[in-house]
Amino acid sequence: MSGLRLSALSGLTGLAALSGCMGDPLPAQSPDFSVAAYPNWREEDQAYRFYPGDKFRMDVRTAPELSAELTIAPDGRITLPTVGPVMAAGQTVRQLQATLENIYGNELRDPAMVITPTEFGSQKVFVGGEVKQAGVFELPGEIDVLQAILLAGGWTNESQPTKVIVMRRQPGGEMMTRVVDVRNGLARRDLYDIGPLRRFDVVYVTRSPIADENLFVKQYIRDALPIDFSLFYDVARF
Repeated sequence: MSGLRLSALSGLTGLAALSGCMGDPLPAQSPDFSVAAYPNWREEDQAYRFYPGDKFRMDVRTAPELSAELTIAPDGRITLPTVGPVMAAGQTVRQLQATLENIYGNELRDPAMVITPTEFGSQKVFVGGEVKQAGVFELPGEIDVLQAILLAGGWTNESQPTKVIVMRRQPGGEMMTRVVDVRNGLARRDLYDIGPLRRFDVVYVTRSPIADENLFVKQYIRDALPIDFSLFYDVARF
């Protein structure tokens, strides 16, 4: 009987402790990793720009025979009925609509049309360098540099996460390169400043200086000399 009472008292004590924990306030958040709401998409955010491989439908109200579903070629152009090739890559929906209405304005009294994206081309990023599984990864959404590295299995022990190179090609074709401190990026706002990755961005995790030194010693000293380096020596040989 005493054993049953002891068991019951232990159960009540556990429930009291649990209820006490549930009533306690949440622990204070770390100043280095503040809790913030996930960013909302806003009307003033930058609009999507067409890229090679994207598809859209062009509906001309006053001339349905000109309506068509078009695919942006690798060179960024589309081929319009009765017009020919026109550059479409790098333009937003509104910009492309204005461009096409201006072109057909020479043939139609009312060139008003509707541009509707129907399919988007491959959205991939390249992650390489000192990561566990370098490769090309499909963008699952708006992700940052750290999340891309995690897609590649995380950085290796020889990496230098304070110096991660991000390369991005601008709409004009020029290459933009930036070095991001991923390890301390939350505190330094590096990850916030560069924003989410874009299609075909390159994320390269550099090698740490000590890893380069170890590789040099291994390749040009240890492997080059016919000596088996060891912490133990056979004293009987001397």
